[in-house]
Amino acid sequence: VIAHSGATGVIKQRMDAMSDMAGAMKKMAPVVKGKQAFNRVLFIESGKLIASHSTMLPDLFPVGSIEGSSEALPAIWQQWDDFMSLSNRTKTNAEKLVNMAQDGAELRPLTKQFVKIAGDCKACHKNYRKKK
Repeated sequence: VIAHSGATGVIKQRMDAMSDMAGAMKKMAPVVKGKQAFNRVLFIESGKLIASHSTMLPDLFPVGSIEGSSEALPAIWQQWDDFMSLSNRTKTNAEKLVNMAQDGAELRPLTKQFVKIAGDCKACHKNYRKKK
């Protein structure tokens, strides 16, 4: 959140969207780790948020929007097709998580799907976000 101070416009919008997505992952993590009771609705709601925010990503990364407190790397625009592929994969994996949970899946298969989403996030951050 401190990194968001001073951010405005589309940069703030995308930082907020990414924070929302991270928050959704953090809500599911204790359940996946067995530290919190299983709650299928949590997977549905979190998955829907991640899927909807993934859809917004092309609009949140207009060319040249790396000034100020942005954590985005120029590689996003240099490798736009790969960046969009990761965004689409995240959306698809999040939608699958939602569908699985809505269809009554138990924790184990939901955990496997959660891990796929986490891998999508990690891959994107590795290539397209400034190191912290």
